[in-house]
Amino acid sequence: MIEPERLEGVPGRYWHRLEDGRIQCDVCPRHCRLNEGQRGLCFVRGRQDDRIVLTTYGRSSGFCVDPIEKKPLNHYLPGTPV
Repeated sequence: MIEPERLEGVPGRYWHRLEDGRIQCDVCPRHCRLNEGQRGLCFVRGRQDDRIVLTTYGRSSGFCVDPIEKKPLNHYLPGTPV
């Protein structure tokens, strides 16, 4: 038997238990219904130990280096990255 993936994260809110034993996430319109060890379609929330955990809490969700001229600060240190 394959062990479910162990998800580490911060406990989340906005979910409820369904009659069939799954947990439904209530954050977005997709309403993911999760079994133990599964992640939602967003890959941010997952089920671990009969609760929803946020697996990306405290981590960077995006990174991009743009020239300063693209930002509203276009006159502040021209030619430098943001």
